[in-house]
Amino acid sequence: MQARSAEIAIIGAGPAGAHLASRLAAEGRDVALFDPKGAWEKPCGGGVPTRAIREFAFILESSSYPRKLVHQITMISPLERRVTLTLDRPFAVYSRQVLNSLVLDRAIEAGANFIREGVSSFSRETGGWSLFTDAGNQWRARFLVGADGAASFTRRRLIGIFPKRDLALAFGYNITNQENGSNGDNGAHDCGPSTDEVVVRFPKEFTGYLWAFPRPGVVNFGVASKLGERTSDELRTLLNNFVSGFYGGRMPDSGRVSFFGAKIPTLDLASWKDLQTTGEGWVLIGDAAGFADPITGEGIYYAFKSADLFADALRDAQTSNGSSSTHQAAAASYKTLWRDAFGRDLEHASFRLPHFYHGRFFGRIFTDAMIMLARRHRGVRTILGRALVGEQSYVTLKRDLLRRAWQVF
Repeated sequence: MQARSAEIAIIGAGPAGAHLASRLAAEGRDVALFDPKGAWEKPCGGGVPTRAIREFAFILESSSYPRKLVHQITMISPLERRVTLTLDRPFAVYSRQVLNSLVLDRAIEAGANFIREGVSSFSRETGGWSLFTDAGNQWRARFLVGADGAASFTRRRLIGIFPKRDLALAFGYNITNQENGSNGDNGAHDCGPSTDEVVVRFPKEFTGYLWAFPRPGVVNFGVASKLGERTSDELRTLLNNFVSGFYGGRMPDSGRVSFFGAKIPTLDLASWKDLQTTGEGWVLIGDAAGFADPITGEGIYYAFKSADLFADALRDAQTSNGSSSTHQAAAASYKTLWRDAFGRDLEHASFRLPHFYHGRFFGRIFTDAMIMLARRHRGVRTILGRALVGEQSYVTLKRDLLRRAWQVF
């Protein structure tokens, strides 16, 4: 069997891998992008934060990929306090299959070689890597990129899986909308969430939250919590109660409901110091690297951004002969770039996470105090809105809330 070859092999064709493939192929590099599923419905809310839309304008350029633009977020505190935030700039909600298709289509159009096969094994060899696919094909590449999610096979083979403390469990339902407003034969009123509003609920004594995200034709409901904090049954009960509250107290008919579940990276504070994302001949990007907001679990922005940073590093390290030293120089630069661009803020989010969900603020549960103050002051609402769409630094969140809070009194 004769091996095919590429300069760079990317394992995983989600937003991180496909966006990197698009960037590199557009710059004339020989890229092989491996994924057995292609565009698929990944377990995820599908929210694309405002800053991702701002930095990666192509996300909204084509109307061929349906999405919802969200202008309002309703937050519900552990003590049932509510506030609705109107956003200055909307964020988008996609089916993950649609979003992945958008990015993968761009990569193929740019000239990336998309291989609809999974990589079953790989090994280091002189001058690069040897890869074998589950279809029995062999490839050789000078450089390897892991972009295959939190359960990354690439990461497992290179440095090992994430420990339990660095993961959260997320699962939920996609529930199709009904035009006639009835919930099948059970007679319950089927209203569902507003079609342009996101709902976020913070349960008591819980490191995480519940959500309802409107998508075209579907509402995505979910729950996320630190792995091991609650049992699956406890999480399912919380989620079912949350969902049924939107549908007259009863779950929609099973024919409209599809279940999803996944682990997501939410790195512990201690894990950031020595987080390894590069090595001899390889890098990790997106969820495979651990790049997700530890407080919200949001990872789509960091998928695009980490891909961009490595593409920038490789472009800047370009030499006339395209030798392997160029790739290593790019990997070394990438390690600095991601820490400067977002690493410190994510590390600070890990530091803030216990206080965010379990701490006190003005003598109240922190999330309840935030919502109470937001009901009374537009400035606090602005800060919360910025935090939810990824435009508020966690480093200054408490300080900014305090400044606004004192203006309430």
